[in-house]
Amino acid sequence: MTTSDERSRLTEPLESVTAFFGGLMILAALVGVAFLVFGSGTLGGLSSNVCVTQPGAQYGASDWNVPFVAARPGNSVSVIGALQACADHATVGEQALSTVAGLSAAVFWGSLLFLLWRMIVTARQHGPFTQRVAAALRRLGWFIIIGAATAAVVRLIAIDALLTMMTSADSPFANLLEVPLHMPVPLLTGAALLTFARIIRAGAAMDAEIQGTI
Repeated sequence: MTTSDERSRLTEPLESVTAFFGGLMILAALVGVAFLVFGSGTLGGLSSNVCVTQPGAQYGASDWNVPFVAARPGNSVSVIGALQACADHATVGEQALSTVAGLSAAVFWGSLLFLLWRMIVTARQHGPFTQRVAAALRRLGWFIIIGAATAAVVRLIAIDALLTMMTSADSPFANLLEVPLHMPVPLLTGAALLTFARIIRAGAAMDAEIQGTI
């Protein structure tokens, strides 16, 4: 029989690492809220200056002085390795898009840490080789696959929308073709968790069958 002490040791070091990064994210969220409430800017702590850098594109020194992309009125463009566009007096829409682009990854990682913690609590309460842990692993695996793709798409759409609003860039939404480049690690991780979930589910079913024959 697995004791609660043994169960707690089984979830290490994942439990400590999850708690550490979860605490950091909570602290960062509190600091961010305080900045928004008490900071200076057009909307609380939201600055009226918004800048965005074109992802996945690098330009040589010969391109830096060539105006191949024009800035729209009220915006500026600079090219130092990568194309960067800035709005000196950003609209509410531009500020919202900048916030979405910056927070998409944070929301994904925060949700991932929450699901990890739920799985750890389930394993400690009910044991590691149970149907509940298998369900938690399956949920976590699908979240990593779908959530990573969604976060990448949302971030790129927000960045491309900002570039469209600030510059005359042609077809910036071609950046969405880069989404598969973000996926090998999430796909492998999610597939591994889904496989482990099947193994644990099969093991739990076999254990229940054995217990029923005793």
